[in-house]
Amino acid sequence: MRLLYLLLLLPSTIFAQTLDRTAQQAAFQLAITRTSDDIRVDGDLSENTWQTAAVTSEFWLKWPRDGAPAPEQTEVRCAYDDRYLYIAVTAHDTTPNYVIQSLKRDIGYWDSDGFAVVLDPSNAAVNGYFFGTSANGVQTEALLATGNEEEDRNWDNTWVVKTRNYPDRWTAEFAIPLRILRFKEEQTTWGINFIRNDLSNGVYSVWARIPFQFDGLDLGWTGALQWDKAPSRVKGNYNIIPYVTTTFSKNFEESESLKTKPNVGLDAKIGIGSGLNLDVTVNPDFSQVEIDEQVVNLTRFDIQLPEKRTFFLENGDLFGNFGIPPIRPFFSRTIGLDNRGTPLPILGGLRLTGNLNADTRIGAMTMLTGKQGESPSRQYTALAANYRVFGRSTVSGYFLDREEFGNRGEILKKQFSRNAGMELGYTSSDGKWSGWLSHHRSFKPGISKENWWGNFGGQYRVRGFSWLSDFLHMGENYYADLGFERRIENFDLVRDTTLRIGYKFWYNEFSYQFFPKNKGGRLNFAEIGGEIFHVFNPNGSFNESSNTLFASLNFKNTSELSFKFSPNWADVPVPFKFDGEEDLQKCPALPAGMYQFASAGFEWSSDYRQPVFYGISGGAGEFYNGKQLQAGIELTCRFQPILNVAVRAQYNQLDFPAPYCDVEFLNITPRLEVFFAKNIWWTTFLQYNTQADNFNINSRFQWRFRPMSDLFVVYTDNYGVEVFGVKNRALTAKVNWWF
Repeated sequence: MRLLYLLLLLPSTIFAQTLDRTAQQAAFQLAITRTSDDIRVDGDLSENTWQTAAVTSEFWLKWPRDGAPAPEQTEVRCAYDDRYLYIAVTAHDTTPNYVIQSLKRDIGYWDSDGFAVVLDPSNAAVNGYFFGTSANGVQTEALLATGNEEEDRNWDNTWVVKTRNYPDRWTAEFAIPLRILRFKEEQTTWGINFIRNDLSNGVYSVWARIPFQFDGLDLGWTGALQWDKAPSRVKGNYNIIPYVTTTFSKNFEESESLKTKPNVGLDAKIGIGSGLNLDVTVNPDFSQVEIDEQVVNLTRFDIQLPEKRTFFLENGDLFGNFGIPPIRPFFSRTIGLDNRGTPLPILGGLRLTGNLNADTRIGAMTMLTGKQGESPSRQYTALAANYRVFGRSTVSGYFLDREEFGNRGEILKKQFSRNAGMELGYTSSDGKWSGWLSHHRSFKPGISKENWWGNFGGQYRVRGFSWLSDFLHMGENYYADLGFERRIENFDLVRDTTLRIGYKFWYNEFSYQFFPKNKGGRLNFAEIGGEIFHVFNPNGSFNESSNTLFASLNFKNTSELSFKFSPNWADVPVPFKFDGEEDLQKCPALPAGMYQFASAGFEWSSDYRQPVFYGISGGAGEFYNGKQLQAGIELTCRFQPILNVAVRAQYNQLDFPAPYCDVEFLNITPRLEVFFAKNIWWTTFLQYNTQADNFNINSRFQWRFRPMSDLFVVYTDNYGVEVFGVKNRALTAKVNWWF
């Protein structure tokens, strides 16, 4: 009822929201003027432009406390010309022993000394950009969107930053091409904020103040960048990106001979108007994308791995943010896979995404995959729109369609899969209250009942306390063929069949932070909280209750200690098991029925600013009708700035009563990174996973020989674990150019 009441009050909040945003940006304004200097981006801020440009006011603490001036101040100035937005940074530091986690682009930024700018060119608090640098010039860029918990660092583009180190400060000079930003030509006020990572003091500070409970990348808390004249859109806003690749591969399990596969393709990014971007791909190749990190899955359901393919990333939130984390109507990783998860060739595709105006974002995508084996050719289409109302609230909708083609190219009319839905998201003027309401429906031949799901919920956040609650109904005939839904399908091992069982759930999470009065002590804050997750069958009977209660301590030296307790109840509808043994006579499945079990555990992580840091974890307790023991360790050795060595190991032991089989899972993942220069990297990643019965070697050399143009050499090797032997092996060389 509280949510519905807030939604009914939306019209009355228009003035309040405008007033709050106006007040925030009135308090934090930075003027930007056109420069006639030929600025050389080298980190030296001696140009006349930087001597006369307006400078920011003082920076404020954001984390681990807020409300006080930063211990080390930062000065920022801005300027522009026909092509670039320039940003000059002076980061004062009386103890310049800088922490640099990596020389590899986009890696280790938040755990390094650094500086970043948050840009919201539309000033609508809906989507924006993030550009960051470490104290020695390692670049990180990302896309930001309201509703995303983290920045999307998979996005890459061409921009320049240079830094210089001095005994009492370090400086940075940014040149961000206006052509890579989406903005309206008449817009004279942009949202902007600056974030400083000061690891010597173990703090993060911002220019435009942000309360502790909100993320430092929250677009609703930006200051204002005031242009003396609205910047003009740069013409010729396009990138042409051809590639050439050759792969040598051999499948030893199938006794295949060595195969050689040369390939060529093309990507293009074309700016349309001031706010839209058209992505084109022809015969795309993603061989350079780092492999997925293998994880141990001790749940009865599938897990979701992130999208890493560059074509799907820019403005990917337009399609991928519908739903909630365990249920996404659209998940781009389904494109290019058949129903069994086997890769299919992608022939080409188009994506048009961006801002239609200050209040409206749109997305349209179409992709075509080729026929392979018994899998038909498919056409994927996705349409999405996001309309801002009443300040920070949104109304969104989408339509998805997957069509299949016959051998002669005809559309198979009875093989389509479609989804559609709408969502309403509300955020109060001060960000304390938020709420959501959604309805989603799938369309498949012959299905017309229980083919929908919907949810509504709310969140409340103030300093030191947060609470979230969400209610959901899922129909048993809802299909997310273009997306991800993790628990509607229940595989019955005994009958070798899958039961689709609808459900309802009620999810709650809460946390409370305690800030010690003695600010000179060792503790930043203590936190307690939990997650309460109740699942019910369609008739309202009990299905599952999965809960976690935790307590944690965050120390000023960046170390952390946490404890958790997890009581669980589950009425499992089908036989299940975790050992992976297919012979049910040898290892019977655990029976369907009611289980009650609980476990406890801890995690400790050391000071990550040190050249050698580590984390340990452990846990024990009940696991369905058996016992569970968990142990984990992570160790990182940083030989700054040329070498990083890291290893992570996780051990799980599951002991079940006879006649069920005990289980041991061991997952070891060493990683070696060598940095020959800021544009030349060599990474070797090993994965030993007994659950997946796989030992994987992935070694990748990358040379960025010009901005966003790369040479990749990638070697992959897979071995069996139980019966050690090579499964398959491949060597790929790829070159792509950005024109």
